[in-house]
Amino acid sequence: MQKKSTLLAENLAYELSLDRTLFQKIQVSIEAGDRIALVGRNGVGKSTLLKILAGQISPSTGSVWRNGVVYYLPQISTIRQEITADTVLDFLIYVSDEWWKIEDILQTQFDTNINLYLPITNLSGGEMTKLFLAIGLSQQPNLLLLDEPTNHIDLQALENLRQFLQNFTGAFVIVSHKPFFLDQVTDVTWELTPDALKVYGGNFSQYREQKQIELEAVLRSHEVARKELKRTQTTAMQEQQRAAQSKHNGRAKFLNGSIDRMAAGLIKTKAEVSTGTAKKKHEAAVAKANQKVAETKVKTTKVTSIQLEEKNQKRRNLVNIQGANLRISERLLIQNIQLHISSGDRIAIIGANGSGKSSLVKAILGMENQTAVLDSGEVLLAPAMKAVYLDQTYELVNRQYTLLENMQAANRNLSYQLLRQQLGHFLFKYDDVHKSASVLSGGELARLAIAMISISGIDLLILDEPTNNLDIETVEQMVVGINDYQGGLWVISHDLDFLSRTNITQSFKLREQAFQMTTYLPNTPEQYYRELLEISNPRSL
Repeated sequence: MQKKSTLLAENLAYELSLDRTLFQKIQVSIEAGDRIALVGRNGVGKSTLLKILAGQISPSTGSVWRNGVVYYLPQISTIRQEITADTVLDFLIYVSDEWWKIEDILQTQFDTNINLYLPITNLSGGEMTKLFLAIGLSQQPNLLLLDEPTNHIDLQALENLRQFLQNFTGAFVIVSHKPFFLDQVTDVTWELTPDALKVYGGNFSQYREQKQIELEAVLRSHEVARKELKRTQTTAMQEQQRAAQSKHNGRAKFLNGSIDRMAAGLIKTKAEVSTGTAKKKHEAAVAKANQKVAETKVKTTKVTSIQLEEKNQKRRNLVNIQGANLRISERLLIQNIQLHISSGDRIAIIGANGSGKSSLVKAILGMENQTAVLDSGEVLLAPAMKAVYLDQTYELVNRQYTLLENMQAANRNLSYQLLRQQLGHFLFKYDDVHKSASVLSGGELARLAIAMISISGIDLLILDEPTNNLDIETVEQMVVGINDYQGGLWVISHDLDFLSRTNITQSFKLREQAFQMTTYLPNTPEQYYRELLEISNPRSL
């Protein structure tokens, strides 16, 4: 049975300015029931493409045909900035005359009850995502366009989203930087580049395998082309040498009297004609071989190079907590904490949003303006321990400083040239280094923060949801840098793909105020995922 087309787009291009085109030559077709992942580097235009497909903005060239209702869910961080309503109820009344239907969808489809009189800005990332999906479902869409709905939500909310997408009867296109999640919900992968959009059959892991096969094939073709160029150049050189030798032989015969001047002239003319013809022929062959080498050369975009340096390479105890409780005012968040971290340990802590993961870090480090405190028990930190905390909002970066000034603040001992070189590794070049950090995007802030960390001598590196706002290629580089780093590592993350590749040695879960070691580690992601789903009560998300 032939599927029904939901959307067709032809020859789409989007120009940011007269001299910069974001992407071009986009041809896509979406049919009923399609489950599509849209991947590509940050800045390549994934959000812009979704907005064009949704009809929110117009392409510079090309056209889009839609059949049925298309619903676009922007990034939650963008939604928060644009909401002006006070309470959840105020917002629902604003978006729909039959707002109670949205509340009903939340309860029946997502098993979620939201207090309608709460300030809407108080909703968690998971609650906000489900609220806007419910708004979309109330419109009975044929196609969902989802822009990073997996950011800023915990595992239970992620599981709710997975179940929803698997049960959704329409088509959807989703942008996400979580490969583990994409593998579960998609069976087609679109890769967006500035030149085109390429369609791969299969989920993200299968797409990655196909990309590797393509890369190996291109490398082989490039090597064949390089060998052919070398052979062509050698042949051309040999022909030129033969022609020169023939000309030389003719002159030698004339000089020793073997032939007269006329015969020598004929030999010279013939050699010159032959040399000229051969030269043109071989120049054309070399040019063709050079073109083939250029065509088969692997086109790469430089990605962030991350190297982390530990402060002290000797193994020592960094953090030792025995029987302490974490409180905010009179509220008990976590009780009877048992935690020991030494140099080289790599720990992960997982828990529902609001369970106290970030508050525990801030209390241990004694950060300013921190309301959470550790009481009772024993809390010991290594003398002169240098811990760097990369939080979700990148407070490490001073927004009033330029990029270069932030780097100077991170390490006063490095030269101007070295600081610029390191910024270049993180794709900040030329006049970019003098920009104010206040104008950076979320992904750029993350890159700058990691650049600052990379030049700091560190005993304990604490990463709080580090992969939010980073594209998959940058996360790949972060994994390499973290795995080379020998100091203590503490990761708070719901990104199982990231955790599974960072050699976590201990994992803890927060559940009902208890701080417990997990049975499984992230290197067995399926079992680990199922264990962690028990942490939270879905109704509280």
